[in-house]
Amino acid sequence: MNFKKYKFFFFISIVYLFALNISEIKIVLRIDNNIITNVDLKNESNFLKIQNPKIKTLNQNDLEELSKNSLIRHIIKKSETDKYFKIENNSSLGEKLIEQNYLNKGFLNESEFKIFLKNQNLQYDIYREKLIIEKLWNTLIYEKFKNKVK
Repeated sequence: MNFKKYKFFFFISIVYLFALNISEIKIVLRIDNNIITNVDLKNESNFLKIQNPKIKTLNQNDLEELSKNSLIRHIIKKSETDKYFKIENNSSLGEKLIEQNYLNKGFLNESEFKIFLKNQNLQYDIYREKLIIEKLWNTLIYEKFKNKVK
């Protein structure tokens, strides 16, 4: 009988902890079949702060609005670049972009940069994907409009 009480208490504890974690994630926007959560906004905010340290001076509302707009543009860019490129096929491009990026920011190696990203609460894969999509987007725009530039 005592074991059943522990089992029941354990089950209730797990359900309660799970419910607490779910309440922290909220859907902020929906764009086509993509959703933007408060976690996505936080990741985007961290990404933008890494890319441009002056953004840290913005107040919270401005930073949230900037992050939201940036995520909307990112989703549009991703959906368009997916029509022409496969991110999986561009892993060497991603590594090259990461290397250029961390060298430009003054880091000596990738592991040092990964530690920096972790301290900034941003996952390496998210950072890498954003760099790849931005590069593919720029390539797509250039190829599409290069004949119209004089």
